[in-house]
Amino acid sequence: MNFESFADALCLPSPLEPFAPDWEGAEHVSMFVKRDDKIHPVISGNKWRKLKYAFALLTHQEMALNSQAGFRSDLNTQLPSSVVSFGGGFSNHLHALGYLCHQLNVPFHAIIRGDYTKHPSPMIQDLVKWGAQVHYVNKKTYQQRDEPTYLASLRTQFPDALIIPEGGSQMAALKGVQEVVNEIDIPFDRIIAPVASGTTLAGLTSALSPHQHAIGIGVLKGEGYLEGLVEKFLEPGLAFNLAHTSTPTHTSALSACSKSQFSINHDFHCGGYGKIPPYLKAFCENFNQTMPFEIEGVYSGKMFWALKHLLANFASTNLSTNACEKGAFKKGQTLIIVHTGGIQGARKNKIP
Repeated sequence: MNFESFADALCLPSPLEPFAPDWEGAEHVSMFVKRDDKIHPVISGNKWRKLKYAFALLTHQEMALNSQAGFRSDLNTQLPSSVVSFGGGFSNHLHALGYLCHQLNVPFHAIIRGDYTKHPSPMIQDLVKWGAQVHYVNKKTYQQRDEPTYLASLRTQFPDALIIPEGGSQMAALKGVQEVVNEIDIPFDRIIAPVASGTTLAGLTSALSPHQHAIGIGVLKGEGYLEGLVEKFLEPGLAFNLAHTSTPTHTSALSACSKSQFSINHDFHCGGYGKIPPYLKAFCENFNQTMPFEIEGVYSGKMFWALKHLLANFASTNLSTNACEKGAFKKGQTLIIVHTGGIQGARKNKIP
């Protein structure tokens, strides 16, 4: 299968579904869930969004020439000789990328933090089944994953390989994430997503109109750190958006106010990344039994847990000012909740 055929078979644009839970405060806003978890059974959510353009190896000039000639300019059928990337034993990113490489018949090398030789996780078992080469490294080596010297050694070990950063967090990812916003065909005020690497929130923010605001729910302990990750991507991301958009006036206006267009709430990490305390597990289990779609405790569960509490706080305080601070809302606003998919946390913690 080639890349274009695979992309054409995905559920895109992903559905935008009304969300009206029986939660305190929910009656004061209109909510819709952007069901990116429906994109594909394996490569769902922001994993596809962040990987889509990682394989686009054409230069901007070549893309423009192809567009003028009537060819598709968003994807490139030229594939790398192999792919290398990084993650933990339950990485949604490695799982999605391993499956994609399997479908495209591209050799994949997964550099995994820790040694799971004796007890491979379900994610690692899938990678092996799909023909990936798994390389276990210790914590010290893994911490070098972004250092030039270590990356140079990988390029020697894997000549001509496409090396994708942990989580798919790179500039190419922003264009894919921007498409989440571009697919939304209704007016909205707030867009909400979980935050870990900052790439998804940066991509969403860089595609907003000036009156809109992106709210991130931090899923790990990192106040200040997460904001820095988003800002690191944001300025280059605006230039990246400008290079690929047909509306440069909108993008130019965006660059002046983008940093005020996102905020991150740090009150709902529930103890840190991957931590799923009993109350969160119970919330996820009840949600999965009563709602028309499922969540897990690492990403989407914390986001919906936060949403429930922020709505209740909004209702009890009748907040009408500082609407961009810590995820607050105004009465009558329309909220878009991005379901970023990912099930490896559920497989690890056995949440339905």
